[in-house]
Amino acid sequence: MQKTQLILIEGISGSGKSTLAQFLAHTLIRSGIACRWWYEEEKGHPLYVFHDRASLQDTVNNLSTGHYQKVIDAALEKCKEFTQAIQSSENIVILDGCLFGYLTWSLFPLDIPDAEIQRYLSQVEQIIEPISPSLIYLYQQDIAQALGKICQRRGSETRAWLMTQATQSFYGKRRGLQGFGGMVTYWKDFQILIDDAFARFNGSKLALENSAGDWKTYERTVLDFLDLPIEEDVAAVSPSAQERLVGIYHFEEGSCHVFLEKDQLMVDGIPLIWQRTRLIPRDHNVFAVESLPFIVTFEEDTHGNITGMRATGPELLHGTVERLYVRKDTTEREIIA
Repeated sequence: MQKTQLILIEGISGSGKSTLAQFLAHTLIRSGIACRWWYEEEKGHPLYVFHDRASLQDTVNNLSTGHYQKVIDAALEKCKEFTQAIQSSENIVILDGCLFGYLTWSLFPLDIPDAEIQRYLSQVEQIIEPISPSLIYLYQQDIAQALGKICQRRGSETRAWLMTQATQSFYGKRRGLQGFGGMVTYWKDFQILIDDAFARFNGSKLALENSAGDWKTYERTVLDFLDLPIEEDVAAVSPSAQERLVGIYHFEEGSCHVFLEKDQLMVDGIPLIWQRTRLIPRDHNVFAVESLPFIVTFEEDTHGNITGMRATGPELLHGTVERLYVRKDTTEREIIA
């Protein structure tokens, strides 16, 4: 494998960073290489200057009231601590959205001059140089198409949030950005900034245009870049084995649905998990939640009947996925298509 202790995966919102991070973490573990993937919304993230919603709000307040240098300084100190810890570890760390994402896309909407943002990124690069970072940059030629896909994938709430974030920011308001078109303009401008940052990056790097959604090809390209073996990893799950998992599962706040879509097992309705999300087979009755650091395990009784499922994973800044879901009576099961 390429000599590195840190793999950085970057790109605009919805570009597939966590999808690729999940794939790489699984690949490294299967190859016997110790690694740790820190999902960008995970509580206790080693680079973040906040640790809960209250401290996050304090950080936002500092940024929005002109005290952004205070946040930059704190972020750089965190980066130094992180680098020192990694140097004394044998683990490879995977971070998605931690260079061109946090803290960069907090500074950009504040309309901080590009030169100041680039100076911050240069300081980060100098700090992490001892751990030989490898940078993978996912980008899209057609920003409007890419944003349209992610809004469709994650639903109307995500679309509304992304539009508000872009158009109501200092950057957006000063330029009169409005609606979906304004959001597209915002992210086009941001991509110009990070294209430049990627060009300036002196370490090992790979830029990957991924608009076509051909993830098998992208994965092979990334494995070749990192000098990792290309191995097929298909945990065979027969149609009948998937069918027995289909149904409605209850929890205290409501219910969720497990269903088949184009021969793939999907889930919809689990808090903190996007709508209609694929479940990736890992073991008998064990599935990874696509693009998220969560595992869904289906439970069965002594007769082999599926009685429920359990979601597990790290705590995020805005909640936990940990829950037990009880299955409805088999006579009430339905396939949600």
